[in-house]
This record gives sequence, structure tokens and C-alpha cells, in this order.
Amino acid sequence: MRRSMPNSVGRSVFGRRDRLALLAAATAALVVELDWLAVTMALPDIAAYLHRPVTDLQWLISAFTLAFGSVMPIGGWVVDAFGRRRTTIYGLELFVLGSLLCAFAPSLLWLIVGRVVQGVAGGFIVPGAIAMTAGGFSGRRREIGLGVVMATASGLAALAPFVGGVLVSGFGWRSVFLSVVPVCLLSGALVYWCVTPSFNAESAARRPPFLNGACVMLGAVALTVTVDRGSSWGWTSPLTVLCAAAGLALLTGFALLEHRGTGALLDRSLYRDKALRVLTLAGAVSLIAFVVVSMLVTWELQTGLGLSPFLAGCVLLSFSAPNALAAYGAGRLAGRKSAWCYVAGGLAAAGAGAALVAWAPFPAGYAIALVVCGAGIGLSGTLSNLLTQQRVPASQAGAVASMTLAIKTLGAAVATSLAATLLDTLHHSSSGAAADRSGIDTVLRLVSAMTAAGILLCVPTTLRLLRSGRRRHDHPGTSP
Repeated sequence: MRRSMPNSVGRSVFGRRDRLALLAAATAALVVELDWLAVTMALPDIAAYLHRPVTDLQWLISAFTLAFGSVMPIGGWVVDAFGRRRTTIYGLELFVLGSLLCAFAPSLLWLIVGRVVQGVAGGFIVPGAIAMTAGGFSGRRREIGLGVVMATASGLAALAPFVGGVLVSGFGWRSVFLSVVPVCLLSGALVYWCVTPSFNAESAARRPPFLNGACVMLGAVALTVTVDRGSSWGWTSPLTVLCAAAGLALLTGFALLEHRGTGALLDRSLYRDKALRVLTLAGAVSLIAFVVVSMLVTWELQTGLGLSPFLAGCVLLSFSAPNALAAYGAGRLAGRKSAWCYVAGGLAAAGAGAALVAWAPFPAGYAIALVVCGAGIGLSGTLSNLLTQQRVPASQAGAVASMTLAIKTLGAAVATSLAATLLDTLHHSSSGAAADRSGIDTVLRLVSAMTAAGILLCVPTTLRLLRSGRRRHDHPGTSP
């Protein structure tokens, strides 16, 4: 843990119990990240076991992200209302149940059910982990603590592709799900012993945001099903149009409920914060790039190039390790005035890396492209999270973290289904689509174009904030 502290700063700012509390929060966040990356490595083997095309198994990723993102808004309210320690421990226990369901699943249906349970549990764990730090510390300690937690979780999760490859090669795909159980138990013990119980009477008195959360969940599910089944049903068929319209109507209903303050998940003033909206968008672009690139590269390495899970995991370390190192560096950059420039720079690196992966020859050029892409995603994604927490009061840390992460993960769920559907369409069949290098390259170029669009949306806000900061420096009595 001490190696994750920013040199001597962490040791001087935090006492022994505080460092253990940060470790508890980091291991809780690690559970979700570890499972996400390791399971991606196991998809080709699961597909072979179930005798299904690999692209059909994108629902193992989409089911997790949909459940995770859908529960997030309610999870943030639960964390603030009933306490971060209690909520996180219950979430970890539920995650163990979901992992066991997946490990012993006899069919794809039960695997998807287990992934949904894991996603629901993650929707309580991650807001709890963030709130432990954002609500447990203040000022500079809060900034350093958030950086430490995110960097530690990302750093350890960087080993997930390698560990996942070793487990799948040596013990089969079921071992990937079983490996998460001891991490959950360790995290639960640390949270119980090191985190002080909390209770927010104001949040507890608010009406539970079940209707708002249901609109988000059902709307995202409807859009994901539309994207996934549209090519089979026909894009202009009544069923496709109805499903898409229902999804858009539900998400519009959510926006109206939040605007009217009817059981609103967040204070309306936060929705008016343009910088917060841009940070959420940048984070969403980063997460979508992370999920889609890691999924496509895993498929190409194992299905297209015929590498074993172990060797594929070794190659994917060139993506996950720079991602973790950049996340660590982001923790040290968040307090700088130029932090917004690094968000845009990270998106630029992510987009350039994704384009290079589609062009570079294997193995040397391919690995270098993955390094660039992984580092860019780690920098932009982590900085967007840290800068978001700097802009909100500690009392709403859990709710804001939940809402922003919900938007990002639901976007990633839709993007995952869209990527798999597009790959099937380009290959004219789901059979063998995961080995189609030309189709994968096309999807990667679209990811690169998406990051370019994200940069264009970030630049105006970045310039405005830099100008306002310069005016405050030149004229201390003025405000932006």
C-alpha cells in the first residue's frame, strides 16, 4: 500500500488507520475492476464450452454493465442514507453470491443471471468505496486519498489479464469467477475493521429514488436490446422501432423527473454545472474506449491469432499496465490548474492508440499501440473522476459518483452491444466474426473517431476554465 502513496506525502498526511481505510476502499473498488478485466479474457473459452459464437457472449459484459449502471443511482442514495460501511459490506457479500452463480453456471442463461447479480452488487460497492474516501477526508487529504484509492485499484487490476490468462489456461474459465471470492472476503474484513460507520439523516429522510432509477434501468435495457437485436429483427421493423422509442421515452421521463425535483437523485444545481457535464462525457468516452478496445483485442488475440489465454493475457498487459500507471499519475495531476488539458490530452492519446491498433503489425507495433491507448484512457478516465469529486460537496459524494458512473457504464453497455452487432454485420455472420481482423479494425477506427469528438466537446470548457483561472491570478478580487 505504501508504494501507492505519492512518495512521502501519503505517509505524512495519513495515519496508520487512515491508510488501512484507504486500502479498504481500494480493495472494494478492485473487486469490480478485477472481475471486469479477468472475465473478458475468459470469453473465448466460455464460448467454446457453450458452443456459441464469441460475439454472442458480449451479453456477459453488457449484463454486468447494465446492472451496474442501473443500480448506481439508487446505490449512491443508499450509501448516503444508510452508511458507506454497511452498504459496501452488503455489496461485497452479494458479489460473492453472483461470483458463485457464475462459477457453477450450467448454461449461458445462468451465467447472465450471475453477471447481473455481480453488476447489482458492484452498483453498491463502487459508490461506497468512493464515499469512504470523499466523505471520510477533506481538503488536500481528500484529493490525495481519492488518487491513492483509484491508482491502487487500477494498479492491481492491471494484473487481471495476466492472472485471468493463467487461471483459464491452468484451471478453466470457472476459476476466474472463483478467484474473486477471497478478494471480496479480504475487502469486507478491511472495511468492517477500518472504516467508521456513517449516517446521513438528510439523505435518509428523502424519498427513495426508485422511480427515477427504474426509468434509467429500463431505458438503458431497451436501447441495448434494440442495438443487439436490430440486425436480426430488421432496423425498420415495428419491434425495433417500438423498443427504441420505449428506451428514449423512459430516459426522457428520467430527465423530466430530475428537472422537476420529483425524488431527484442529485441537487438541480449540479445539473447546471457545465464543467461537470463535460467531465462526465469525457469519462464516458474513456470507459467506452476501455471496454470496447479490451474486448476486441482479447477476441482478436485468442480467436483471430490463435494465442492461448495465457499469452493473450501477457500481450494485454501492454494495455492494462500503462492504464494503471497513467491512473497513478493522474492522482498527482488532479490538483494542477492544467489538469483539464491532461484530460483532453489523454483522450487524444486514447484515440491515436485505438487507430494505431487497427493499423500496426503484430507483435511489436501492436503492443506499442496498446501502450499509447491504455495510457491515454487511464489518464483521461481517472482525471475526469477526480475532477468531478473536486466540484461536489462531500455530503453528495456518493450520489454524484453514482450518477456519473451510471451514465458512463450504461453508455459502455450500449456501446458493447453496438460493437458486437457491427462486427457481426461487417462479417455477414456471427460465426467467425470475432476473428475478422478487417471488421475489428473498422470498429477500432470508430472508437478513435468517438474520442476525437470527445476532445472537441472538452476544448471550449477547458479554455474557459484556464482563462478564468488566469483572471483570478491576475485580479484576486474577481470571480469567473
